[in-house]
Amino acid sequence: MKKFLLPLILLVGLFPLFSGCTPPMMNTDNGWITYEVRDGLSFGDAWNIVVDIILSHDYQFETIVRDDGYMKTEWKYETVPDFASDVRTRIAVKFTYGRKTVRIKYETEYLTGEAVPGLDIPRIADIKEQIRDQIR
Repeated sequence: MKKFLLPLILLVGLFPLFSGCTPPMMNTDNGWITYEVRDGLSFGDAWNIVVDIILSHDYQFETIVRDDGYMKTEWKYETVPDFASDVRTRIAVKFTYGRKTVRIKYETEYLTGEAVPGLDIPRIADIKEQIRDQIR
């Protein structure tokens, strides 16, 4: 029994060290989502990808400062038929940690109807997925 117990403990204890990549997306308690920028993707290319994705979803920028790695959209108003709600959303993006991570915050305010916990409106879900898939 002891002969099998020690290797099992070592295997379980060392597994996290060898299994390990960092999670592709981390939610922080203050509402920011963090994505790691893949190796070989320059800040300029990552910046352009994020800007293009946001613009392709009909957002307009309120603030955009490339030198600081920061952008924030204006509020976008829309009706979400799936939730029978009128909402407004905006997106803030920060490049941090030597511009090798992208922090994104989505703000959604329900003007009519109620939020469904754990569900994003379709536009925000698409943007999250596209940014994640193209920068990491």
